[in-house]
Amino acid sequence: MDLIHHETQQGQLCAQHCLNALLQCPVFDAISLSEIAQQLDDQERCQMSKGNPDDYQKFLSQPSINMDDSGFFSVQVIMKALEVYGLSAKHWAHPDLKTARNNPTENFNALICNLNEHWFTIRKLGLQWFTIDSCKSGPLHVSETYLEIYLKQLEHEGYTIFVVLGDLPHCPAHDQLLLNPVDPRLVPSTTSAKSHKQRTPVEDTAPPAPPKPIVTESAEEIRRKRLAHFGNPEQTSSNNPETSSSFSPSGNHDNDDNQGNECSDGNGNHGDDDEMMRIAIQMSLEGNQ
Repeated sequence: MDLIHHETQQGQLCAQHCLNALLQCPVFDAISLSEIAQQLDDQERCQMSKGNPDDYQKFLSQPSINMDDSGFFSVQVIMKALEVYGLSAKHWAHPDLKTARNNPTENFNALICNLNEHWFTIRKLGLQWFTIDSCKSGPLHVSETYLEIYLKQLEHEGYTIFVVLGDLPHCPAHDQLLLNPVDPRLVPSTTSAKSHKQRTPVEDTAPPAPPKPIVTESAEEIRRKRLAHFGNPEQTSSNNPETSSSFSPSGNHDNDDNQGNECSDGNGNHGDDDEMMRIAIQMSLEGNQ
């Protein structure tokens, strides 16, 4: 993998990185691509000068469409750069490629892809395919069985794909990988990398309902609901013979161990104040749902 020429992203120079990855040699830089862009500008200017004078003046007042200061270069610049090495490129969907598209691993040797002004290369080296993207940390292996799926995925994500036609220049990486192919189990692969657009799948489940607001109540409201549920201890004891004997005017129960901690619910069941408060609060919350 170390023999494969890979450049890391600098500014907006992905067109330069893509071309050098395709040719497997740093033959292009910002200056050489700017010269090609300038030649295209001159040709366009000459052509426009032969037309409507107003259109020509408007053309002169506008910035170049072939390059800018950020390092961007147009597709026309890339196509012109390919011609320097006797290469050309056709759109993936071109009618001439209809049959060849059915078996890209055998019929193509390289492709270049573009989305939102970002370019990267997919190239065959030896008998194996690699994605060479300046935004990645290094080349990514693409298996032959996955290549066609990968290209369809890129199309679905909105990439424009061009098939590079012609004889690519000789490179040491190609010869080395013919003799010693990489072990796919030991190198990074495109299948293990994230999607270039890193899309988030759309879930088909409905979003959860917003939580119901919790309404707090005053101590007086809680006391009122508590009394409504448990009754007034004093009234209960005076009306119930079984409990009146165990209630003293001083508020003390016969059982000192449970002094101040018990009250009757009318069914002979007892619970402490904390339990009553818990139930009362629960009732309060249920009443506001």
